[in-house]
Amino acid sequence: MSCVLNIQTRATKGSVHSRRLRHNGMIPGIVYGDGKDPMLISVSEKDLRRECCTSAFFNKVFTLDTGNGIEKVLPKDIYRHPVTDSVLHVDFMRISKGTKIKIFVPVEITNEDKSPGVKKGGIVNLVVHKLECFSEPETIPEKIVLDLSGKEIGESFLLSQISLPEGVEAVNSERDNVLATIVISKVGKDEDKQPTGTPTTPTTDTTSATKIEK
Repeated sequence: MSCVLNIQTRATKGSVHSRRLRHNGMIPGIVYGDGKDPMLISVSEKDLRRECCTSAFFNKVFTLDTGNGIEKVLPKDIYRHPVTDSVLHVDFMRISKGTKIKIFVPVEITNEDKSPGVKKGGIVNLVVHKLECFSEPETIPEKIVLDLSGKEIGESFLLSQISLPEGVEAVNSERDNVLATIVISKVGKDEDKQPTGTPTTPTTDTTSATKIEK
């Protein structure tokens, strides 16, 4: 997936210049990598905020029109204000066709309502929330979906059972990691241990004997 992001190149750097940019609705940034010199840029705060609020932001390839050509880049870092959480700076890394990059792809589950195990009170334990992968820039998946249809309590999703898109490979592909499993809820276990019937309460003789001293 690729998205066009409008930018402006800049020659000036420093905290004063960066504050001036942010005051005018622009976010300072930098583009580096691919054996080229770093390039200072500024991006519309509105456009960047719209993009970076999605979970797929760091897996999205952006096309930048620099005025002197087109750059394909991938977001690498975004810096925020510690109090207001507003964006202060963004870093992009250049990418080239055929180059594999290491990324983390979100893992999500679907069709919980079609899982017999969940209907019986089972709970989905998502072991791996983000799967580390090698991917070509053009084939970066937005997410990896685990379909729970037909899954019973005790069944698991193994890495070897997941079909990744062409051009995408798990970093630890030699290890059959468990991505998710359906387990019995703790509440259900506790309920199974409860005795049936009416509990018997032991009676206590409250009559006390008084010893008479002679």
